[in-house]
Amino acid sequence: MTCHTCGAPMYEDSGTAGKWWCRCGSWRLQSETAEDVTAREAETARVMALLDAAIGESEERTGAKVQRDTDRQTTDEMESTMGQTIQTCGCPQCGGTMYRTVEVDENHQPIGMGPYVCSNCGHMAG
Repeated sequence: MTCHTCGAPMYEDSGTAGKWWCRCGSWRLQSETAEDVTAREAETARVMALLDAAIGESEERTGAKVQRDTDRQTTDEMESTMGQTIQTCGCPQCGGTMYRTVEVDENHQPIGMGPYVCSNCGHMAG
């Protein structure tokens, strides 16, 4: 079977019978035609474009980019003064930013960490 994208030979996935992969990253089921694959990929691209647009609009409305930039600056300042690594994630309760400190050794390898704590609502996780 040849790749519908680049024309190179495709190789069957040993873990999933009937699924073929190409070195360019394309894949197809043995039962799919090139037209089926092209239609599937076009639909995936369309949906991803819609998601990108929705995320972009959401960021503009909520100021998420400004908040992320501010959080990153705060985290960098805290790490430099505390000698710890600070990890962040989104809060599932309020959408704010959760922080946790990670103790590191002299080689900056983690040796201990606490739970994530939301800076907005105080929710704890992990």
